[in-house]
Amino acid sequence: MEGAHGPALAHGLEQHGTLSVVARQLLDVLTATQADVDAGVEARVAANPVLVRGSPRRCRWCASALRGGRCPTCSGSGVDVQSLDPASPVDARERVRLDARALVPHGREDDVDAVLALLDDRGLLPPDTPDPPPPRLAAALAAVRASAPPGTAARGLHASLVAQAARHVAHGAPDLVLVLLRDHLARLGTPDLATHVDATPDALEAAMHVIRTRLTPAPLPVAARDGPTTPPDVVVREVAGRLVVDALGPDDLGIGLDDELTALALDPAAAAWRDAHVADAHRLIYLLGRRADTLRRVTAVAVDVQEGFVRHGRSAHRPLTRAQVADRLGLHASTVSRAVSGAVVALPGRRVLPLAALFGTSQAARDAVRSLFASDDPPRTDAEACARLASRGIHVARRTVAKYRTTP
Repeated sequence: MEGAHGPALAHGLEQHGTLSVVARQLLDVLTATQADVDAGVEARVAANPVLVRGSPRRCRWCASALRGGRCPTCSGSGVDVQSLDPASPVDARERVRLDARALVPHGREDDVDAVLALLDDRGLLPPDTPDPPPPRLAAALAAVRASAPPGTAARGLHASLVAQAARHVAHGAPDLVLVLLRDHLARLGTPDLATHVDATPDALEAAMHVIRTRLTPAPLPVAARDGPTTPPDVVVREVAGRLVVDALGPDDLGIGLDDELTALALDPAAAAWRDAHVADAHRLIYLLGRRADTLRRVTAVAVDVQEGFVRHGRSAHRPLTRAQVADRLGLHASTVSRAVSGAVVALPGRRVLPLAALFGTSQAARDAVRSLFASDDPPRTDAEACARLASRGIHVARRTVAKYRTTP
């Protein structure tokens, strides 16, 4: 943010004890959580007759463009968490039901309801369900599976986990994930697993991380909501194979000025009253825009470094500091720290993490150290561990090895 009123200048003013009102407000909004920002906007809209909340353009939850006020990606609406659309589906099964009914031939919509009625509390078919299904339900079953999370409507838990593993492998997870779930489910967690699958400890740990963090025994549980109860501050989406970062600004959220009131001819006293409110509205819109821009830019740099982590999880995490991001953006490190503090990022695959998770020491190095010392041939000293890790391209100091080896 290089503008004359950006956070870098605000920090400099702060250091000299001459922080302006707008600069102080900018620092405050950078450190505010999304829930606090939403509450503040609602209060300002209620108190300022010039400020209006119109129809949002993009979804608060996934940043997709809305169509007719609804999100075609997650079936949510663009409204904030304080005033959820009562007509929107709040239950994951209801969302699947509506989406699947749109996929079956006209007149066969009730078949979708019949399929959903067969699912247990976890979203699975009983193992004794006929295979193939009755011809009348085949299309509805296919529609439910196409509309629901992977593994839904599988016959039993094992089939569900295999279906989930296959989906993640198709989207970049290690092939070993599918091998483990399909052929070695009973051995997961046993000490001799690596010998049975002929995999290195690092490869096995990477696959197990996917299994632990991305697979679930309940792909479509009863009354499961469609995501977090508070919208994220920033969203990372995959578009045509690329990771795209979005942070919603005032235009995306439908926040603007009442054009009719601002253009109205008034006497001098009334015009002065209105102009004061117009200035206040412009200030809020500016602050929201600068917050969104800072979050977007900071997250974009972090995602550029951490693309492996975003796509594959902890095993691909790389070291990254706030100061490094600040240097790339030409900002002060304190500005980046304020933007990261308390912010939440939504990642592909419905993962929601603190934005701070993209920063810090390398989780991959930490996991490699632990795996090395837990292997059948652990190093005798920390120095030996450094050398063996360096041969794999993982360079860490001896004292770092000692810390990772002893801390949880």
